[in-house]
Amino acid sequence: MKYDKLQKLLEIQYLKGRLDELYKGYVPNSIDTNDRIVDSRISKYENKLKETDELAYHLYYVERENRLWSKKKGKGYVKDLLIKCKEQITDEKLLMELEQQINRYVQK
Repeated sequence: MKYDKLQKLLEIQYLKGRLDELYKGYVPNSIDTNDRIVDSRISKYENKLKETDELAYHLYYVERENRLWSKKKGKGYVKDLLIKCKEQITDEKLLMELEQQINRYVQK
């Protein structure tokens, strides 16, 4: 493998990692974070990834959408399972904790 190709692959990997980290901390419309600064950093790395390799840029967003969809689907399964378990539990404390957990899944 040539050095230029290896350098390009490593730069793509670095940019994808930075974007993942920034998206973890990014909360849109939040008072706690300064959205403008975080958003500009995200767009800076998005632009750099697109300039480096446009195919990698599009693949990154396909991967990201798939991850988000999988998480949403998994939460639905867990919520349904918790509701089924709720019918079989008699302990009041455990029922309250289970109800709180179900409410967390419903809110998101």
